[in-house]
Amino acid sequence: MITLRHLQCFAAVAETLHFRKAAERINISQPALSAQIAQMEELLGVLLLERTRRRVLLTPVGHEIAERANAVLRSVADLEELAQGTRTPLSGMLKLGVLRTLGPYLLPHFLPEMRRRHPDLKLYLREEPEDRLLAELASGQLDLALMAAAPLNDNHLTVMPLFREPLWAVLPLGHRLTARPSLIPTDLAGESLILLEFGDGLREPALALCHDAGCREHPDFRATSLDSLRQMVATGLGATCLPGLYVDAEALADEQILVRPFEHPAPARTIHLVWRRTSARAPEFRLFADLVTTHLPTAVVKVKG
Repeated sequence: MITLRHLQCFAAVAETLHFRKAAERINISQPALSAQIAQMEELLGVLLLERTRRRVLLTPVGHEIAERANAVLRSVADLEELAQGTRTPLSGMLKLGVLRTLGPYLLPHFLPEMRRRHPDLKLYLREEPEDRLLAELASGQLDLALMAAAPLNDNHLTVMPLFREPLWAVLPLGHRLTARPSLIPTDLAGESLILLEFGDGLREPALALCHDAGCREHPDFRATSLDSLRQMVATGLGATCLPGLYVDAEALADEQILVRPFEHPAPARTIHLVWRRTSARAPEFRLFADLVTTHLPTAVVKVKG
């Protein structure tokens, strides 16, 4: 008989098309994952995946079964949430996904108060790129997520804007704009900005800034983390822009770089809280959103309404 574990394993492989990455995602060994997939194929009597040494592909029937597997996993997650919703609000397990460029700098502002108000809440945190957050929301591995590039056209999700996080210009020492206490985007015209790789909710607003300012992405360098960006600027490779929470927590105290705010209206990214529309815990998630927005630092601006 097909089990939920079979479906979880197959859904992870179908999403990543990579056995090692799928195994890491669901915290299982790669041999055990392969055994689950092989057993599922044997039970169904069909080939779900085409495997070569270099790639994994879904068969036509594999595509269809992957969609149904995700639907089953979502339904199971909704059943669990329905039962959870009968308990005290914000108690039990809550699985929260958050961007790596956001979590370490936002969570400390509201988690202490959350623990005080809701001592029975067990908060499970995952820091992932946005595409993985969406996939894990869809499969029920996450209950809700804090992210930037919210899928506003996805009818399966509820998207609640929480706050705008301004971007700051970060310059190497001795830069031509050193004397300016604040900037407007066009001050960066002609600059080559070092940007992050894809997926962490900062690249898209940074590219929009480049477009508006008349600058461009650096052709030779791209960073994998906010700390890497800051260190690359400190070595003189170029300028960048960093989000306000990180600037407040880390960059302002760094004497190896220059940090300058943009004048109003500053370029920014909007952070959203996202969950499955079918979730029975929506009232809890709105309570969670209220807790976050009432403990925001001055580095960000709450979205009205």
